[in-house]
Formats: sequence, structure tokens, C-alpha cells
Amino acid sequence: IKIEDLRRFVFVSDPQISPDGSQVAFVHTKIDYPNDGYQKHIWIWDRTTGKARQFTHGTGNDSYPRWSPDGKLLLFLSGKRDPEEKKPSLWVIPTSGGEARRVAEIEDTGISNPIWSPDSKRVLFTSRVWEGEKPESDVMVVRRLDYRLNGVGYYPGKRVHLFTVSVGRKPKQLTRGEFDVEAATWSPDGGKIALIANTSEGADRSFIRDIHIIPAKGGEMEKLTNGEHLISGVSWSPDGEEIAFLGHDLHVSTATNTDIWVIPAGGGAPENITASFDRSIGRGIGSDLRVSTPNPGAVWSPDSNALYFLTGTVPTANIYKVDRHTCEIERLTEGRTIDGFSVSSDGSVIAYNAMDATHPAELWVKDFEGERRVTGFNDRLLKALNLSEPEHYTFKNNVGAEIDGWIMKPPDYEVGKKYPAVLEIHGGPLGIYGDGVYQEFHLLNAAGYVVLYTNPRGSGGYGEEYAAILQGQHGTVDYDDVMTFVDDALERFDFIDDERLGVTGGSYGGYLTNWIVTQTDRFRVAVSCRSTCNRFSHHGNSDRGWRHGESGNMGYPYKDEEKLMRQSPIRHVANAKTPTLLIHSENDLRCPVWGAEEFFTSLLEVGVETELVRFPDENHELSRSGKPKHREERFRHMLRWFEKYLK
Repeated sequence: IKIEDLRRFVFVSDPQISPDGSQVAFVHTKIDYPNDGYQKHIWIWDRTTGKARQFTHGTGNDSYPRWSPDGKLLLFLSGKRDPEEKKPSLWVIPTSGGEARRVAEIEDTGISNPIWSPDSKRVLFTSRVWEGEKPESDVMVVRRLDYRLNGVGYYPGKRVHLFTVSVGRKPKQLTRGEFDVEAATWSPDGGKIALIANTSEGADRSFIRDIHIIPAKGGEMEKLTNGEHLISGVSWSPDGEEIAFLGHDLHVSTATNTDIWVIPAGGGAPENITASFDRSIGRGIGSDLRVSTPNPGAVWSPDSNALYFLTGTVPTANIYKVDRHTCEIERLTEGRTIDGFSVSSDGSVIAYNAMDATHPAELWVKDFEGERRVTGFNDRLLKALNLSEPEHYTFKNNVGAEIDGWIMKPPDYEVGKKYPAVLEIHGGPLGIYGDGVYQEFHLLNAAGYVVLYTNPRGSGGYGEEYAAILQGQHGTVDYDDVMTFVDDALERFDFIDDERLGVTGGSYGGYLTNWIVTQTDRFRVAVSCRSTCNRFSHHGNSDRGWRHGESGNMGYPYKDEEKLMRQSPIRHVANAKTPTLLIHSENDLRCPVWGAEEFFTSLLEVGVETELVRFPDENHELSRSGKPKHREERFRHMLRWFEKYLK
């Protein structure tokens, strides 16, 4: 595999099955290299013919296909379909074919999360709009903590609110005020809407959210829940009796398992129906060769007796079904990593996109005939590429617990030859390695490096206790586990050259890379991507750092200086000796570029060979969805740095 092969992959995402189960709409994405972007169109796969065809055309970037309940229309979001269009607007197209027409657009901010009404006549959606008059000046006046978001930008003075629109009419704003609507859904009769929001004055300082009910025509909101849960998804049962939501009570901070809860639609105590399932609902397996799919949340069965959901259980992410009454859980898929699905209106057909460690996602269908893959956009390319299959094994950490590990041998591996190795560290720290495909891993492999990766304590995918142990203790047991993993690999695999070891990671993996180079000289070289180095200042400089003061058990700069600095690589930088390449995006608001600047400056001051590579007009998602030319250049810098010190 080569760096330029990124341009040749096709990405399948967001599969949406038609109400009668006969067709599946999905997003087909490929690299538009001349324009340094992506080309997205809606495609439709037909169960009768077994073939997929392109359904939308033109220059627009089309996404988020959703069938109307009567099956006659397909809505989608599109940007740049109109030369004057700057943000995604809402379009509909007859499913029988014809011209697409724009239904709604919101100036400056665009449209998100559209959902058809049960009668197929209206659509609800959210949009970030000015709360009050739009200021004439471009000078930002900030009065709240939540005023910026990675990938979105800065939005002081704006709030996310709920709208509805009928085809052929103007959108109607249903909510107003100093709060944000984070998700919404229709009641089965279309008369009400359930939405998620925190309307309290201290909302910015809290992860807590509530479900509110509002008449579909507009009016007063009625709070349904009691302010005890972090809520991230909501769905109304087909019989109208109950509302399901994804959430947790933060009892072990942000590492608490997200569960499916059910509450009477008229009010009452919520019931956790997945409490026995020690996994966090909706958490997926990592990959850098995919287009993200919206989390479907908890999906009701047609008879209101069960709910479908998706989550990662190492090494894969699968679709499950939980019985509403007995709380028994059944796994419906196996052997692949799934990150999006939908269910036909009668529950007989499930469509989903699935990948593994050597195959990007394709469209799959599960029906009375069983599970089968129905697209093969990347088959010809993959046959031409010589990709190594990762080998899974387990090792014991320093307290005797079994930990998952993987090794990838170079494609041209020769017995008796010694190879340099690179340790990869995932982000999060609640990220999960498993059967997800990484071009980065395969490129390192093709360049002659053994690739090692593991899920240290603090990772997702293993249950609440495993994840929670790292809360407020960064750079402790996770560091112990990755170092024990390297020790075990060197003892287990005699073809690894222990004098030629490299380490790399992104986001939290970048933080742990920075931590490693200040704690040991074991590695000859390091590449730290979108990292942090100072937990004290990260609290106020990150778009979400302040939220982890209490809920992430990290503490506050004005109360917990010693705790924060003890976990900061910058405090220990005088110990560093490892040549370190820092890669960062200028517009990263999650781990702002100042962190790389600070570490770079200090490394140079203590005499460590280092470089800082800065990517303009990119954010925290550079490695997964950045401009194609920048993604390729990032790979070139990584390979250059590793080659300089390991070859």
C-alpha cells in the first residue's frame, strides 16, 4: 500500500433501509483530489436486483439520507449544490426519481439531524442560530464557557434550536432561549416532540441533560426527566407509551457505561434495561479509513417490545437486541466492526456498514437469508494491495491481568531478519483498537516496520471498571500497560529489533507519547500527533477541557494545581532525550496547537532534536477527515521521521 492509495478507496456510510425493506440508501464517498476534498453522493442498493446505483448527482456533497415513512420521498443534506450555498441545507427527492428540491436552509449555520414526521409531511431539524440580533461587528464578545467546538468553530451568541418545516413552506422555530437542543424525535401520532436539553443556568458546567416534551405546533416545554443523567439520544416507542434514551448518571465520571433507559411518555421513573450488559452503548472501534456514520442510538422494534443498539465489544462492534420487558440481550451480528445500521419498518431486514482490519466498510444486509455483503467497491483495489492481517494475542500486565495486543508483521516478512517496530497508542483514552482498518498502520507495515498496538487500562470496550480506573490518573496504569506490552513483545517475538523502537499516537495517544518521552529513553524516536502536554492550562484552552474538572475527575487549576501538573509531560520535559516530531492542526480546538508549541519549545530548550509540523485550515480530525493532500503530507512526515531514526 502507498500513501497515494488513499485517493483510490471508496467509503460507504450511513445505511438507511426503506420502510418496506426493499432498498437501502447510503452515502458513497470518494476523494476529489483535484479539488482537495471529498465527493459525496447518495446511492441506493436494490434487494431485488442486488445492484447499487448512484441516486444523486451534481457537484453537491450529499449526506444523511432518510426515507419518508410512506416511502415516497428521500430527504438528504447537501452543501455546495448551489454556488451561493455555504452550509448544508435540506433537500428532498422523489424515490421514484426526479429533480431534488431544497426544502430549508438556515443562513450561516446550516441544518443538522433532520427527521421525518410519521405522516411524511413535515421534517424536524436543529440549527445553531443567533439568540437575538446578529451583531454587526466581527468582534466576539464571550459570556459563557461553551462558545467553541472542534470542527464547528466559534459561536458566541448562538444556540442550537429546534425547527420544523413542511415541504413547500418556510421553517418554523419551535424553541428559543438560553439553552441548546441536542437531539429530538417525534411522537408516533406526530402531535408532540421529545427533545434533549439542559435549560438550567449552569448548563455549561454540567454534562447533565433532560428530556422535554413540546407540542409539534410549538408551545411550552414540559420536563420529563429529573436532572440525574447525561442523555445523548432519544426515541419514542411505536405504541406511544414509552420513550427510550441513551444515558448514564456519571457515577464513575465520564467512564460510566452509557445504557438504554426507558421512561413512561407521561412521566415517571426511568428504568435501565441494559444494566446487566457491562459495555457502553454506542462506543465504536477506531479506524482512519472511513466516513463517520451517525450513531442510531436505541431503535425500537415495530411492536415496541425490543430495542436494537450498536456497541463495541473487543475486537468488533456489533448490533444487539434487548427485550424491553425481560432485559435479555441478543447479539445479532458477529465477526465484523459495524458503525451504522437501520431496520425496516416490520423489523425483518437490517442494513449496516461493516469493516475489518484489512477491509474498509461495505454495505451488508441481514434478513431471512442470513448476513451477506452486498457491495464491493474496494474489492479490486484490495486485491492489488498486499495488506498484512494483524495477529491478536494476550499478555499479562504488571498486576497479572490479561490485556489484548496485536502485532502486524511487514508484508515481506522474512524468517531470521530483524525489524524495527512502532508502538501505536489510541486516543480517548476511552478509544478502542480492534478490527478497524488503519491506513497508517498498513503504511508503516509496508515501509518495513512491525506495528504493535494494545488497549491499556482506561480503554473502552471492556466494561466500566476497566475504563474508570484511569479517571484522574493519566499517565499511570496506561503507561504501565503499554510499557509491559512492549517488554512482552520483545520477549515473545525475536524478530523485533529492541534497539530500533518508535512510538506514536494521536490526541490522548499523543499525550501518552509525550508522557513516554519524558519518562523513558526506551524509544529511539517518537511522533506525537494532536497532543497535549499541560493538564493545568488545557482546562481552559480546550473546547471541552473545563467539563472534565469534576465529571472527568481531573480537578481545577485554582484548586488542584499539583494534581494537574503531576500528570503533565511538560513538568518532566527535562528528562526527555527521544527525537520527537510534533504534528498539529492550526484549527484544533480539542487539543489546541499551543500544547504542541509549548512542548516543542521546551524540548528544544533541553536539547532534544525535535520538529513541529503545523497544518493550516485543519482541526482535530486531520487524520480521519482532513483535506486529502494534508492527510497524505502528514503520512510523509511521519514516515520521514521514522526512517531517519529507525532505518
